[in-house]
Amino acid sequence: MSRSSNAAPEQVALDASAQTLSVHWADGHTSTYPLDGLRRACPCAHCQGHGGDAPGPEVFDAPPEREWTDVRAETVGGYALRLRWDDGHDTGLYRWTYLRALCPCPACRS
Repeated sequence: MSRSSNAAPEQVALDASAQTLSVHWADGHTSTYPLDGLRRACPCAHCQGHGGDAPGPEVFDAPPEREWTDVRAETVGGYALRLRWDDGHDTGLYRWTYLRALCPCPACRS
């Protein structure tokens, strides 16, 4: 079964003190994303350009550029997560399939 077919979240947890967002998926896998990498991976047209390639897990390889102190997460329908960043940006919709493909864990990156 492909990772995209497993892109159904069961639980989402935002931890500002650890600077991470964790998603527990229906297949039992848990993805933990550094917030700074998620901000760099924002899928909106303003951040990625029109028709450009979406970033991959390599966005998490760079050291954090800043600490995010007021980030909010909300589900959008049954297909995405909207992150509201403390820099005022909130237009990126992180589809569950995109987040699953972006998982930075060693098993998913291999």
